[in-house]
Amino acid sequence: MGRQTKKKYRWVYFVSILIGVFGVLLGDWRTIPAGFEAIFWNNDILITDFVAIAGTAAAFVNVSSVMLFTALLLRYNKMPMNGKCLFTIGLMAGFAFFGKNIFTMWFILMGSYLLSVVTKEKFSKYLISGLLATSLGPIISVAYLHEGINIMGITVSIVAGLAIGFFAPLLAAHTNGILRGLSLYNGGFAVGLLAIIIVPVMMGFGFVFENTTTWATGLNFEFAVFLYLSALVLLIAGYYTDPENSWRNYKTLLKRPGVAKDDFIELDGIGAVLLNMGVNIIICTTFILIIGGDLNGPTLGGIFTVAGFSANGKHAGNIIPIMLGILLGAVISPTATPQTYGIQMAFFLGTTLAPMAGTYGFWAGILVGVVHSFAILHIGVCYGGANLYNNGFCGGVVSVALYPFCHKFFKANTFSDPSQNMGRNRNKNLKADSAAVQQ
Repeated sequence: MGRQTKKKYRWVYFVSILIGVFGVLLGDWRTIPAGFEAIFWNNDILITDFVAIAGTAAAFVNVSSVMLFTALLLRYNKMPMNGKCLFTIGLMAGFAFFGKNIFTMWFILMGSYLLSVVTKEKFSKYLISGLLATSLGPIISVAYLHEGINIMGITVSIVAGLAIGFFAPLLAAHTNGILRGLSLYNGGFAVGLLAIIIVPVMMGFGFVFENTTTWATGLNFEFAVFLYLSALVLLIAGYYTDPENSWRNYKTLLKRPGVAKDDFIELDGIGAVLLNMGVNIIICTTFILIIGGDLNGPTLGGIFTVAGFSANGKHAGNIIPIMLGILLGAVISPTATPQTYGIQMAFFLGTTLAPMAGTYGFWAGILVGVVHSFAILHIGVCYGGANLYNNGFCGGVVSVALYPFCHKFFKANTFSDPSQNMGRNRNKNLKADSAAVQQ
């Protein structure tokens, strides 16, 4: 593993620990044990806000632990710190605010490891898909909590976890081609299809998927300060990482469509990516405050996810049209408002469709955002709210449905050139990272 990659991992470790420290400062450390007990003994079905059920301190420490565990697992398997790894870490951290925890992750990751054993391939090949498949953690929770702790519930949770982890990477490889890179949450789309099969089977055997929504309010000031400070740190770090090129490369980054293959770290450098993360956090935080929404576990999770995908697909130019489209959809809807819980989450997680705006332009982004705002509030009934990547599944459906229209009537942006100072180093970096994975 290269020196630069090790340095990037050390920064991730530092940030994950810092998140836990922030949580303790914002909350009460004495509530952490009871908070973790509440997290582990909840079914985690959408929407379960860990800030509401466990308190700020426990929720942030859970995020810290999931983020740190994810980074350590990726490094142990010699994964290069590229855009894909960074968005995975951001995604895992974000959803640890409202559904993911260390306990339910193990069952699914064991399934992906079993796949690597059966196929006699390195675990690293399936690791990221396995981590993303932990979005079906609520299925594990529902199983082991069924009628109290018993042999049947434990057995079903283990079998379901192994099955999810085993099949999710195979399905994700297939759905990747279907989405054409126009929805960034391919993992969410793939596991959504799995959930549509698994959840009805479990329901047939008496397992209950009940939605008891929890949603914290009244924390906008504290969380806004945390987010703006985080953005400031990222902006400063981005500039000082590469003072000569970071802003110039960031301007180039903004030209990209943001399709799934656009790894901003490789194309524009880590400095530009850190700037992109900081800018996107500011945009998202300001947006939710302007529309009168809530900063809590689910919305912080969405903002963390946007930050993670700022390394691989999302930037100001392609997320803003999607967010405005979702806002427009909520305004014209007779059954929803911009403050509806699912809509507030969709403002950020719905930016899985950012490549549609980046590829086909502002008005295409508005269109898919409006459609997504209506679909997202109802599509979860397909799997009883057990897929945490509900926006990922919905976004995949929307992108597939609207791709023919957008491709026919909008001119496509296909810009893919690396930033000027990155071009000569890109092939060298790709070869180095590829060699690191094979070692």
